[in-house]
Amino acid sequence: MDTAAVTVISDYLARRDVSTPVDAGLLVLMGSAVLESVEVAAQTWQAGLVPRILISGGIGHSTRHLLAKVGETGLRPEAHIFRDLLIRQYGVPAAAIEVEDRSTNCGENAEFTRALVDRGQRLLLVQDPTMQRRTHASFERSFRDLPGTELISFAPVVPWIGPYYVAAAAGGPAIWERERFVSLVLGEIRRLRDDQDGYGPRGRNFIDRVDLLPAVLDAYSNLTSRHPELIRPAGG
Repeated sequence: MDTAAVTVISDYLARRDVSTPVDAGLLVLMGSAVLESVEVAAQTWQAGLVPRILISGGIGHSTRHLLAKVGETGLRPEAHIFRDLLIRQYGVPAAAIEVEDRSTNCGENAEFTRALVDRGQRLLLVQDPTMQRRTHASFERSFRDLPGTELISFAPVVPWIGPYYVAAAAGGPAIWERERFVSLVLGEIRRLRDDQDGYGPRGRNFIDRVDLLPAVLDAYSNLTSRHPELIRPAGG
């Protein structure tokens, strides 16, 4: 499989508006199976860049993967698991953390977070890197009625694509098995496209139009034509 094409798509999805986290009124941490997100949120708080962390995440398609990573067997919202990690592992005080535990997808992350934010401010968004760009688009739609809001995306990692697995850096511990990762990023491009199968205005109308880069569309076309078995239905 063409590693270069996968990397083009992966790098695009892992949206980073800044090279390092910046001052913000609120860090919004989305639930996922990417534990590096928790570390980034904790480090940002510890550096004094944000006074509060809002964790958004119920029980969704990533929950079983997260539970396996933390060694839990009972089913509970991703936001609760992340909150416990922030407190116990990183020393973030409970008073600095707010939890939204009903959302099951990117759109609900944005919608339910919007219901908890009553003034315009800078929001630092941290999400699974495969979903960072779609999450940003979802927040743009949900927060466009709140003047003074500034959205800044910071994907916790820009994935390294290895021959068998995908990690935060070359030689690091695996975050995804490679085939599953490729399927995930292809599904994201399908969602972001503004056509009848996508999430844009001409499709399901969950997000505003996202103008995908030509190089990303070319990489997607090449991969899907060679590996149609990796294309999954666009849900979530």
